[in-house]
Amino acid sequence: MVIDVHAHYVPLESLQVATEVGQRYGLKLEKNEHGRDMVTRAGKAILNQLKAEFSDLNLRLSIMDHQGIDMQVLSPASSYFFYWMEADESLEFARWLNDRFAEAVALHPRRFVALASLPMQDSQKAAAELERAMTRLELRGVEIGSNINGRYFDDPSLDPFWEAAQALNALIFVHPQQVVGAERMKDYNLANLIGNPTDTSLAMAKCIFGGVLERFPRLKFVLAHAGGFLPYTWGRLDRGYCIQSSSTSIIAKTPGEYVKLFYFDTITHSAMALEYLVANFGADHVLLGSDYPYDMGDPEPVETLRGTKIGAREREQITGANACRLLGIGD
Repeated sequence: MVIDVHAHYVPLESLQVATEVGQRYGLKLEKNEHGRDMVTRAGKAILNQLKAEFSDLNLRLSIMDHQGIDMQVLSPASSYFFYWMEADESLEFARWLNDRFAEAVALHPRRFVALASLPMQDSQKAAAELERAMTRLELRGVEIGSNINGRYFDDPSLDPFWEAAQALNALIFVHPQQVVGAERMKDYNLANLIGNPTDTSLAMAKCIFGGVLERFPRLKFVLAHAGGFLPYTWGRLDRGYCIQSSSTSIIAKTPGEYVKLFYFDTITHSAMALEYLVANFGADHVLLGSDYPYDMGDPEPVETLRGTKIGAREREQITGANACRLLGIGD
């Protein structure tokens, strides 16, 4: 089975529901100059109608067949996390979204599994919704942003969520959003090209140095876009650990030992980088991903993997076996 672990789904009614949930924030459903739906706040568009590939499941299935993908792991688009809302409204939208994800899986149980969206600005509410999503809706884990309104994973207020995620054996898919330094990267789409991998790297570095994996050693993190810059600069983190006594008071091992605990998708856009990732962290820690249907994704992830020097046995792990193990597919 070939499984794409990085694929985004936006139910068709999402703009309308977001407007209703966010009414007290002044969200309005309007038309842009091209006659397409958008959600505005204070006259500024914050959400736009997305192309059909995001919401049309039949179109998605036909594209998957062309790609040679048997199953997708559906996850929200990061623009719909709504961490900036109060937790109650964010939870309301997350519950609606998770119900829609469960319905998509029920329609095509052999083609989809799904990850939940949560109101991460409130750890207790996030933990409760994760439990509902996994035990009642049979979702397989959660997608979370790389930061929560500027708070990163070392923030102690997140501990109730980490505790719940570990107890539920949830897969935690980390995706960049609201990236650090975006105001200095407005040109050339650099907030995406540089900002996205930077914020993922920052999130996981803080996770490591903040001792999250000391307190919750069984957490299962999958990092979007091949882990950002983190897998390629872990030696620098180790050097910093060795010369800064403040680090050793929190974590017991060098940062690189914790990086080895993470899982990574294949979206490197470079055969050499992907080969490095597998050589250094093992084929058992790399999973096939496309970032469907974003244009910065990999439209042919299976062919990309075949175009590397990675061996057939390792490719089998990457294309499906690892995802089956981590997500309980086929159990």
